[in-house]
Amino acid sequence: MFSTRSSARPNPLGLHRVSVLAVEDCRLRVQPLEAVDGTPLVDIKPVIRPTEG
Repeated sequence: MFSTRSSARPNPLGLHRVSVLAVEDCRLRVQPLEAVDGTPLVDIKPVIRPTEG
């Protein structure tokens, strides 16, 4: 169930690719992000692009 894109997920999570604009204390300033201000952040992952070889 967690790997589906169904609207019936028990805990809906959003996935957004953003650019980090600033790091201030324990806060990240990013854009663009479709979230309500104060929404909890679950995880941050870097974008790793494949190398050309």
